[in-house]
Amino acid sequence: MEMTKIKEAIEKGTVFNGMVRLVQRSELLNTDILMTELNGMQVIIAREEVDMRDVKTSLVNYIGRKISFVIVSVDEDKGVLIASRKVVQEKQRDALIAELESGTEFEAKITKILPFGAYVEIKGIAVLLRNSDFAEGYTALREVSKVGDVLQVKLAKVTKNNRILVQAVEKYKTDSPMNLENFEPNQVVLGRIRSVKPWGCFVCIAENIDALCPIPGTIEVEEDMRVSFRITQVRKEEEKVRGKIINILPDDIEE
Repeated sequence: MEMTKIKEAIEKGTVFNGMVRLVQRSELLNTDILMTELNGMQVIIAREEVDMRDVKTSLVNYIGRKISFVIVSVDEDKGVLIASRKVVQEKQRDALIAELESGTEFEAKITKILPFGAYVEIKGIAVLLRNSDFAEGYTALREVSKVGDVLQVKLAKVTKNNRILVQAVEKYKTDSPMNLENFEPNQVVLGRIRSVKPWGCFVCIAENIDALCPIPGTIEVEEDMRVSFRITQVRKEEEKVRGKIINILPDDIEE
């Protein structure tokens, strides 16, 4: 590949494709690398440039995969192109954010189940679907879905570091008969922590009913934990419930 064309590709941010043929430690970059080829030249991608997310596991899993990359520099003495897959992903992510912010809905495939939700994939980009953005009540995504399932999603929010969070277009609903009329002070009920704020927690105790409580002083709590919750106040005219968290519950309790 001529040097003038290489420099032109760097300036334009031209995207190329290649198959990963080798993984090794690079003395040139002092890190682990992926190696592919472009018009007879070696292309190396440092671990830090392999993915938008930190890749802490072995790069061996990339061998045989076709990847997209841009050239960021060239070592003319060694005849090696130094590239980045991360830059391509960032461009694709920014384009996806623009589509989501315009109101576009997408089909997203579940790729990894998490305690607090799942990673789903849109156009090859991994985005996060939290339990609270999946269901109206306290149902966790993993209780009713599996890897490979496809969901219709839309934008929930984009974080300050450009992490994409999506929500189900139609949130999962249970057939629970529970409503505000069922609750009264001193009852202990099942709940799931919706959110944790500096001044308190919101705990979902039924569909569309989030109860407010203080952060426990002796228990460390996180979003999406299942809890036993004691109701202390029910203000039916205001549709508000208050209480306190008693215990953290495992996700599956056997008989």
